[in-house]
Amino acid sequence: MYTYSLYGLVVESNTEFPQLLEWDGQEGKVPPADIHIEITEETSLQKKYASLLEKGVVHCFIDNGVWFHNQAGDFLIETIDGKTRMICEKYADVDMGIARSFLMGNCIALAMTQRKKVVLHGSTLSFGDKTVLVCGDSGTGKSTTAMALIDEGAKLMADDISVIDIDSSGNAYAFPAFPEQKVCRDAAVSRGLDLNTLRYIDEERDKFSYLRKDIFVNEKRKVDYMISLHLSSAGQDESEFENGIRIVNIDGAEKVNAITDRFFLDWLYGYELKLEPAEMMKCVALAAQIKVIDVTRCKGVDTKKALTKALVKELQRQG
Repeated sequence: MYTYSLYGLVVESNTEFPQLLEWDGQEGKVPPADIHIEITEETSLQKKYASLLEKGVVHCFIDNGVWFHNQAGDFLIETIDGKTRMICEKYADVDMGIARSFLMGNCIALAMTQRKKVVLHGSTLSFGDKTVLVCGDSGTGKSTTAMALIDEGAKLMADDISVIDIDSSGNAYAFPAFPEQKVCRDAAVSRGLDLNTLRYIDEERDKFSYLRKDIFVNEKRKVDYMISLHLSSAGQDESEFENGIRIVNIDGAEKVNAITDRFFLDWLYGYELKLEPAEMMKCVALAAQIKVIDVTRCKGVDTKKALTKALVKELQRQG
């Protein structure tokens, strides 16, 4: 059995996860696990939900959890009395790395949501004395922006899935995930990375695992900023843009909307997931604490340098 730390929790698994950090508690004492992960080649879940699969249903919310089926196999994520179990019954011909990627993607996002955390689609960075959430939908440039800020001295706390919680004093903290960034082939080549030394993790999007232990911050940090990225739509008035970008500081109640719009599982809210009052209050607390920078990029324009310069200037401001 392997034991790891993830988002401030203790995780035990019957399978090794190379990207996760081993739990390093004092004197070798390991507390009871918050999350238990099991990868098997059994088919009990597929048999249990066979009637749904025959109808073309590939996911189902159940008491305390959710089951779903995809090209890798069947998954169950369930949280009861503060304990979470994540089960993957993978197909025999599916690479273990693919199963791990799904578990550290939608599965962990579901688990954190079940545990009443604020789960956002984006990276968490430590930039000087500031903690920054870089959020956006796929294709908006969040990975490129996060990489650019890291090149300017930022350190990595989480990639793709940011997890935030509120303490008893009302402070919003982001928690460290693991020292890995997912990079597409083009980005890896442009950065001069040797693809032979990287672990291939995503056949659909052609991505690699880029381990960043050298710049990883393994402690929770109070959140200061959220950068919310968008792409301009066709026909948008580009006179509002400078160097292909438009930057607006979001204030008031719109900050809460900006946060909820960046939920990692936003496509499930209003369908099967419900935003409970306690979760909304956490979003309100987060909004009250942070500055929200709304960034819109023009399609087809190379905005990396201009955007990085503008963001670094903002993040270096005092107060």
